[in-house]
Amino acid sequence: MKLSHLIRRLFSPFLTFNHLASQKTQTDPQSTQSSTASGITLPKSSTTIAVQPTSITMPGAKSSNGSGSKYDQIPGPLGLASASLEGKVALVTGAGRGIGREMALELGRRGAKVIVNYANSDSSAQDVVNEIKKNGSDAACIKANVANIDEIVRMFEEAHEVFGKLDIVCSNSGVVSFGHVKDVTPEEFDRVFAINTRGQFFVAREAYKHLEVGGRLILMGSITGQAKGVPKHAVYSGSKGAIETFVRCMAIDFGDKKITVNAVAPGGIKTDMYHAVCREYIPNGDKLDDEGVDEYAAGWSPLHRVGLPIDIARVVCFLASQDGEWVNGKVIGIDGAACM
Repeated sequence: MKLSHLIRRLFSPFLTFNHLASQKTQTDPQSTQSSTASGITLPKSSTTIAVQPTSITMPGAKSSNGSGSKYDQIPGPLGLASASLEGKVALVTGAGRGIGREMALELGRRGAKVIVNYANSDSSAQDVVNEIKKNGSDAACIKANVANIDEIVRMFEEAHEVFGKLDIVCSNSGVVSFGHVKDVTPEEFDRVFAINTRGQFFVAREAYKHLEVGGRLILMGSITGQAKGVPKHAVYSGSKGAIETFVRCMAIDFGDKKITVNAVAPGGIKTDMYHAVCREYIPNGDKLDDEGVDEYAAGWSPLHRVGLPIDIARVVCFLASQDGEWVNGKVIGIDGAACM
């Protein structure tokens, strides 16, 4: 076959499309023409829809002077549309505050019933439950410390009894730690790994037993365990780095139940502990006020803003939905390109 004939056969679908598009614009005088870079002329609708950017102040967020900071502005509306989670039941560990709280709330906004796990504050967890119910879904809270395997087992048994099934498990519980390697004690090492690593492993084990076929498991990593070395952060980063290997192996083990296993790896996220922890990442951070911390941290991302819990919750809801079915065995860094 001649080369010219081969090229024509390979590209004939594109040539045909180009011909049809040209015919369309020639025979339809009502359409407004719009030329693309490829040379294909396509009809452009005469109706233009203007999408206005929306921002929402994070509830309860305050700057150092007591007013809402510009870095507390949530981009876009809450409860963004994705494949519905209506009829699904989710369990979120460490859901009484921070990222876990927003995960639970957003799962509820999208239709899921939510089990709110907490280790300490009953009132905080109950506040989350009440807000989920106020938004039109249902929720219940269960106390359990994921550093204790017996409590993990009990939590899953009780969670299954509340709504009769589990479709989504978000393993969010974690603790942070800073300290030079030379100063780390065995007790501190064990404290961090007991929750961040061992705890997540056994949450995953019980999730396998209790999740419905086709369920979702989402673990919590960290950008420090994925892409960036941080001074005096070896214990914490190591505890999160192990999660990446868990995800790759568990995605295979969970495959016989058609359960996907992924992790999110947040960068700096503005939770209630944000300003105190963030100062550890900033040279001379102890000399900055809260607004100064925000300004410095916003400069890490080319988008020039700080990460918010909703940024993580939205990705979690995508992974939990039907839209995320073909994402499996992956760790998704969520940091606004701060750690490229």
